[in-house]
Amino acid sequence: MSQPRAAPIRTTRVMPRVTDDRVSADALSKAIARAWARQTSADPAGWSAANPAWGQCAVTALIVQDFFGGELFRCEVNSISHYWNRLASGKELDLTGHQFGNGFRASRGESRTRAYVMSFPDTAARYRRLSASTRRALQRLVPLAQTNRA
Repeated sequence: MSQPRAAPIRTTRVMPRVTDDRVSADALSKAIARAWARQTSADPAGWSAANPAWGQCAVTALIVQDFFGGELFRCEVNSISHYWNRLASGKELDLTGHQFGNGFRASRGESRTRAYVMSFPDTAARYRRLSASTRRALQRLVPLAQTNRA
């Protein structure tokens, strides 16, 4: 007798919000920037306090998606993979683009699923670390009673 087949898992490129929607984009940006560290960078050897966004794009984009939903986008900048977000409103949010210098703007990106980005074990581990640090920083920056909607 054969086992019943499991229903296929539906995946979507556009993620709904999964956390408290009272957190503003500004507060989240500040909390993430405070949480960036050498250990959360995809390139710890190249990371520095002078450029703390270096190597943080994939994990930062995942955290933005946790709070605001939307899609993850990827492009290459000088042979380096770069991720940012397109929110459900259509607005693009790139909290790490300045790692490539002032005036950088991502273009011609391709949508990537969360499952794809999290399929890399190092990225998943860095995401968990940055997510926990961001949530601690966010609690210190903006107590939940005082948070504002993005």
